[in-house]
Amino acid sequence: MGERLIKLKQMWWAWIVITIGAIISAFGYVVFILPMDMVEGGVTGIGIIIKHITGLPIVGLSSLVITGIVFIFAFRILGKRFGAKSIYAAILMNVLIDLFSVLKVNLNLESGDVLLAAFYGGASVGLGLGLIYFSGASTGGADAIGQILWKLRKISMGRTLIVIDIFVLSSAAAIFIPIKNLMYSMIFIYIEIKVIDMVLNGLRANQRIMIVTDFPDKMKKAIFTKLSRGLTIFKGVGGYTDKERYMLTSVLPKKNIPDIRRIIGKVDKKSFVIIQDIHQVYGEGFEKLPEKIEKVKKPRIGKKKRIKKVRN
Repeated sequence: MGERLIKLKQMWWAWIVITIGAIISAFGYVVFILPMDMVEGGVTGIGIIIKHITGLPIVGLSSLVITGIVFIFAFRILGKRFGAKSIYAAILMNVLIDLFSVLKVNLNLESGDVLLAAFYGGASVGLGLGLIYFSGASTGGADAIGQILWKLRKISMGRTLIVIDIFVLSSAAAIFIPIKNLMYSMIFIYIEIKVIDMVLNGLRANQRIMIVTDFPDKMKKAIFTKLSRGLTIFKGVGGYTDKERYMLTSVLPKKNIPDIRRIIGKVDKKSFVIIQDIHQVYGEGFEKLPEKIEKVKKPRIGKKKRIKKVRN
């Protein structure tokens, strides 16, 4: 009974988070982006273009119609990959965009506040979409088109999304948006992407460091003593020198990177060091892995029909 209650809470919590995300995103579009004649890529960008062509507040309706058509093809080609959550998120966000537009929800920003609108618009839309994606849903069109083309033609999703964004932004520039506003739109899109990334990957900024050195024991002791960080040690051979060397690797917060660089410099100035950004880390000292993994249902195999032997 307790496990069922926990699962029920998790399920309803996902729907609540999607609802909050849709509200925040719709608010960001209507209050910051649309009044300043900014645009973004994807299906929502097409909806903004249609709004300017028709002069009607139908950004949400236009986006919803296009998303619906894309979803129909997605269901037929990809199967039930886009489930009920994605349908709910797409409908709710686009309906709210038009509803907020009709109700004239605004903050009375002046025409000169475009940079301010780009910043806060990117932050609010990115936060909302990040919450939706974090809950396992999608708001529609461009993602589905990318997956359809990947399955049919093996065209990468990244390339498809870039082509769609370039097409939408170029069309907006040709139809209604000044070059200046297009540049502000790019600032908005950049901030939006960064905020989505922060929501999905967490606010903890970690980096992985790899140290190739001739003094592994001395390096390990110095890092343990001064930073109290764990290390993994690998033995390797230089491809050019054929000399045996050791590589130490660890994951630690960005704030510790300057300290560990100083430690490395004192122990071995000739060491070879690589530092990489890490988005997600699970294990002792970091985030915990999910305790339960959903079981994959095995497809049912039909019973073989018995063939009766016919005697001649």
